[in-house]
Amino acid sequence: MSASLDKNTRVLDLSMGWAGPLAGQMLAEMGAEVIKIEDTHYFDWWRGSLSMAAPEMQPIERSAPHNTANRGKLGVTLDLLHPRGVELVKRMVARADVLVENYSAGVMKRFGLDYPVLAPLNPRLIMLSMPSFGYGGPESGFRGYGNTVEAVAGVTGLTRYHDNDQPYTLSNALGDPVSGLTGTFAVLAALHERDRTGKGQWIELAQVEGVIPMLAEPMLEYQLTGEIQKPRGNRRPDYAPHGIYRCAGDEAWIAIAAETDSQWRALTDALGLAHLRDDERFADRARRKRNEDALDAELARAIVARAVEEIVPALSAAGVYAAPVNSAPAVLGDPQLAQREYFVPIERAVVGTHLYPGAVVRTPATPAVQGVAAPLLGEHNAVVFRDLLGMSDKEIAELEAAGVIGSAPREYRKVS
Repeated sequence: MSASLDKNTRVLDLSMGWAGPLAGQMLAEMGAEVIKIEDTHYFDWWRGSLSMAAPEMQPIERSAPHNTANRGKLGVTLDLLHPRGVELVKRMVARADVLVENYSAGVMKRFGLDYPVLAPLNPRLIMLSMPSFGYGGPESGFRGYGNTVEAVAGVTGLTRYHDNDQPYTLSNALGDPVSGLTGTFAVLAALHERDRTGKGQWIELAQVEGVIPMLAEPMLEYQLTGEIQKPRGNRRPDYAPHGIYRCAGDEAWIAIAAETDSQWRALTDALGLAHLRDDERFADRARRKRNEDALDAELARAIVARAVEEIVPALSAAGVYAAPVNSAPAVLGDPQLAQREYFVPIERAVVGTHLYPGAVVRTPATPAVQGVAAPLLGEHNAVVFRDLLGMSDKEIAELEAAGVIGSAPREYRKVS
């Protein structure tokens, strides 16, 4: 059986952080050869996110987020501020199908590696650029990250509790995974189009614009009513209960939602709460919503002494929406995920063997390529430059001596 992408599909990944690397990781999972290009000084900042340690500990190789988002790739280093480094990228572009980068707008042009320069070298090249704010407009030159993107897109403005003085709460850099998934889709579409026309194209993905559709409801509400949506926390605007409740045990919580009157009655029956079922304040959906504070207080008192393991099966059997609020260890030990073998054990130098998220989409005819660790910094310099560009060992050694390539952070090499 073959993978989704032809094994000869070659992707150059010049991106950093999460959004771009996630697109590269997913393309590698589909069977593409993905070559991650970094510099020994300006390497992927996520690789260095846990780098506060002595050089001999190889701190830049211990970052779990980096090691997750860069699985399945080959890793090389090139100094893009050195003419020789730029030249070698151009030689690689001539033999590539896709290039992914998520620099701010204008950075690739300053390198001398923007699409108008690269397209003549390879008219079949598909280049994905992922600046936070896109090209053009007063904010196009600004630098942004996942949290920046979600804030500007309006997500942060709705992420807050209804009864808390803190105005806003950040999520986990929502803009990054949304952009990574959108970018992957765009590349696949462009590859399909190239099969039809034989021509590559430049894909511009403004990360902020990819997240804005998540605000469809409040934007429509404002346009139709002129009202700005109020913070809801964990609540719904139209029914109750809908929230998170503490259970017995250390940091044990449960999510519960009862959309209809019949679900509410089923909830009270399953948990033995006849006094709440017969309470006039909660007799129907409208009254439960009007008295939601009192409803939540009553449910909280009734649930706090009971175990999650008891409540979830009882409510699920009664047809009520309920689920445990899992911690990271609970997700790793989830029997459903274990039976489906979602987590993949991968051995990697420096950090050993750990479980990593597996492929979400199951395609038996074209199974995902899994189990390949993220590369060490410059791990495949010799392999890639020799096999792809036909360079000799002497030429590769000269590049390393000149600082164009390397396999250790530049500042650490100076110290040693």
